[in-house]
Amino acid sequence: MPSFAQRLTFSSSYATRAQALMLVLGPLLLACESGAHVRDGSVPVTQRVAEVSVRLDVPTTGAPALSVLAFRANVTDHPATDVLGVVDPLVAPAPDGPCELRDVAGQARALRAQGGAVNLEELGGVSVALGPSGPGLRPAPRVYPPFAEVVGGVIAEAGPVDIAEVPQALAIDLPGPADRPAKVIRTVPGAPRVLDRNQVPLATGARLASSGDLVLQVTGPERTFLEIRPYGAPVAVACPVGAGGLVVVPHDLLARMAAAAGGVPVSLEAVWRESRMVMAAVPPTRVSVEVRSSTVVDLRP
Repeated sequence: MPSFAQRLTFSSSYATRAQALMLVLGPLLLACESGAHVRDGSVPVTQRVAEVSVRLDVPTTGAPALSVLAFRANVTDHPATDVLGVVDPLVAPAPDGPCELRDVAGQARALRAQGGAVNLEELGGVSVALGPSGPGLRPAPRVYPPFAEVVGGVIAEAGPVDIAEVPQALAIDLPGPADRPAKVIRTVPGAPRVLDRNQVPLATGARLASSGDLVLQVTGPERTFLEIRPYGAPVAVACPVGAGGLVVVPHDLLARMAAAAGGVPVSLEAVWRESRMVMAAVPPTRVSVEVRSSTVVDLRP
């Protein structure tokens, strides 16, 4: 199974990180070559951040998988809370309003436009276990591909590794004072799911009509939302979950997504994510836990 760093734009085994980032950041590279670097005369503002991201992937077919990403970063002229979304384009918040078409590289483009940069460093001393007494998965250093002159350096990553089932809790060790770990227990809700309009689980390879609005059901805890990610495309659709788990994806958004992506399979993904600052860690570290289920289907006009 490919590594965490190879599974960004589509689903668990369909695109490498380099391919994904070259696709979504290609226009930024062209901007670099053309000298289109936007910066005003203000003094750059640099912040230090530390992030740990834990992802549980739950495909319709196959075993669940656990991945971990950990890094420190010097962030220049960009909100510190948005750094993870620049490093990992799969990380995006639930939409505040109706369904929307998103630029997968939107945060990286914003960083570039502001003349900012993210310089990454490995965050060591991190371990993630399935429950309080299970063996820990320890991230190892990897060089992050330096794209568009805005993101580069070294990260720590582990996985994905297959697991028997989605755990009820994760035990996360972070660097602490006096070389002692700061242990954090995070409760994990059950995996969210995408169903058809009749509340029947979607099967891999199912064909769905996109000639009108697409009506789906999404089950999951509060704050779960739906993403539709075409293979290798620079755009995705994100939708909130309405009353009773109902999601209605407007036809015009599907048409715009198809125009950008072409007639390729898409991954329907139900996503739940929670982020918290752990002040007991050294340095204080934001920990994000995500559960993401996915079903690969064909959308047909």
